Amino acid sequence: MRVISFSIFKGGTGKTTSSVNTAVALARKGKKVLLVDLDQQASATRYLDLDPEQAPSLYDVYMGAKPAALAIKRTKFGVDMLTSNGLLAAIEEALEPGDELKLAEFLTPLKPTYDFILIDTPPGKAMLAFNGLAAADLIIIPASAERMAVDGVADLISHVQRIMWNKFSLSHQELRILFTMYRATTAHSPAIVSNARKIWRDNILSVKIPHSTVFSRSYDAKTPMALLEPKHSGAISYDVFADWLIKYNDGQVPAS
Repeated sequence: MRVISFSIFKGGTGKTTSSVNTAVALARKGKKVLLVDLDQQASATRYLDLDPEQAPSLYDVYMGAKPAALAIKRTKFGVDMLTSNGLLAAIEEALEPGDELKLAEFLTPLKPTYDFILIDTPPGKAMLAFNGLAAADLIIIPASAERMAVDGVADLISHVQRIMWNKFSLSHQELRILFTMYRATTAHSPAIVSNARKIWRDNILSVKIPHSTVFSRSYDAKTPMALLEPKHSGAISYDVFADWLIKYNDGQVPAS
């Protein structure tokens, strides 16, 4: 099985959209999936129509009040979840250097139960974000097809390789870049992806998530794309990405 973190220090690039829709796409293919919401904004929790204020949550796990296995909630979309809420802000304040592996420790007993554990990380260089990175076998970097987001990709990769891998012996991790908010009919998005591929080559995934206002509508409806508009290009793109992850998880090492 794989623990997969959706991570980039820049906000607004589609981390939550990608983690939620990928989780549901995998579940619809018969995979057992756990989604971990590490962001105190609890957007992934709300997206899957769960109440952030309903205990237990990931806050209780970090506080030691509940083991992770007893904090898991079922969703109506076939995905299990460790939910978030605003109390994670207190956890963020309490975590200290050396606590980067706490989430990995919480998730270890759950691994035999799942095919995939997906983590929606918060933006910024904070301890919970580092927890999400350190717990992962595969880091998916959702990057909107714009120059500022590409700079964010470079920042995250540099941090992971220079600090995380050396400090915590995580060189087994792999990274892949998933371009989001892609506008195929413009010259800008293809140029951004082409230039990025010159730098990161096969770490760029061939699937691209299109720009669409339907994603916002999906979030407002608390209904993932696979159920709201299954024939939409966005839903199809996440379905293709889920197929890639399954092959990757099965050791087929598909082309990016």
